[in-house]
Amino acid sequence: MNKKEIHVISVSGGKDSAALAIYLKEKYPNREFEYLFFDTEEELEETYKYLNELESRLGIKVRREYPAKSFKELLLEHNDYLPSPTERWCTRKMKLETFMKIMKEYADCTVYNYVGIRADENRQGLIPTEENIITVMPFKDDGITLDDVKRILNDSGLGLPKYYEPIKDEKYDIEYFRSRSGCYFCFFMRQIEWVWLYEKHPDEFKKAMEFEKSGYSWIQDMPLSELIKPANIDKIKISYKRMEEIKKKQQIKNGTMFQEMDFMSKHDKMIDDMEKDQLCTMCTL
Repeated sequence: MNKKEIHVISVSGGKDSAALAIYLKEKYPNREFEYLFFDTEEELEETYKYLNELESRLGIKVRREYPAKSFKELLLEHNDYLPSPTERWCTRKMKLETFMKIMKEYADCTVYNYVGIRADENRQGLIPTEENIITVMPFKDDGITLDDVKRILNDSGLGLPKYYEPIKDEKYDIEYFRSRSGCYFCFFMRQIEWVWLYEKHPDEFKKAMEFEKSGYSWIQDMPLSELIKPANIDKIKISYKRMEEIKKKQQIKNGTMFQEMDFMSKHDKMIDDMEKDQLCTMCTL
């Protein structure tokens, strides 16, 4: 007897997973998909609005699931040790374990798990080891790149999430924005993104700051209370402008890391190193 087939798309409130949902619905109009969103309850308001708009435009229902314990409860269990790029316990406990809990419902089914990693990305993402779960990467298989993702979103009328809308700072002649979905306090944010959060969402920034304890900060060697000092914001914006100018001049090519850029913070250099590794896949899709 053949097993029942289940087709699962995990959406994060980010551009790639939203584009994947649109792409697959157009490619397989008669296929029934299960849409999952793993809500940490620490998301930006724009994320929830984007999911609602995705549901409305596609005529679908996204199933919201929550982790067994809240971030505050988990932080207490970890003795106030904040998650970091090298210790990603929040992704494991709040996203991955929730995903695997749902997969147990389909233990007797063949599950096709669609992942929105693009053809222009060099990462593998989560691949469950359960024999009944088959990972499918349509964007990689079909050669879909970042430009294609933007086209899919624009053609659908959905567009990019609102957190991609940049802040324009005329004083420094720069534009900056949040680069990924996920919790508002994501430890993969560069310093300029923390400045974005402070300026765009001061209440969320304050909550992130309250999670910090002595010796435990979101940014290496700089608690958020220090980051928001005018002198440090000035330094961060100047550093960001210099890096953007270098990128425009194409002095850094082929994914070369920025190790020799002395003006960059240790935190940002670490994030650049990590970007060649697998990020929090469940958060960035």
